[in-house]
Amino acid sequence: MNLLSATDARQWLRLRQLRVQRAREALTQAQREEAQARAVVEDREARVEHGRNLIAELARQWGGAGCVGMPRWREQVVAHREALAERLERDEYALIDEQAALARAQDAVRQRRAELVRAEAREAAVDATLKDQRRQASQAREQRAELEAEDACRALH
Repeated sequence: MNLLSATDARQWLRLRQLRVQRAREALTQAQREEAQARAVVEDREARVEHGRNLIAELARQWGGAGCVGMPRWREQVVAHREALAERLERDEYALIDEQAALARAQDAVRQRRAELVRAEAREAAVDATLKDQRRQASQAREQRAELEAEDACRALH
């Protein structure tokens, strides 16, 4: 049986604990980035919805009672609608990009979570190995002590 020294065992366990700590920090950072990406997507979704509402409101206003003055304001209303539609289109394209960024952030969180699970499993394995090593060393000492006690008794008789 090849036993580690107490110093080596402590260093091995500490190394695993540090890896778990780094994995937790990486997961926390990834979760922060995911939350930021989600907030950006939610904000953009609200802007898209607002843009759609503005276009619908413009159509309602100038399709109903406002249509009486339409010939006079037609060009301005059309220009305003086109500007709103262009802004909406830009927001929709930006939303697609931001949703992709959110998906990447979610993938990063899943990956960091898996890395943390692996690091914790390795730490637990090292801890179990070292406990087993200490238990075996303790049993070996007890067996030696018993054998020495038996040898001492035989020497007396």
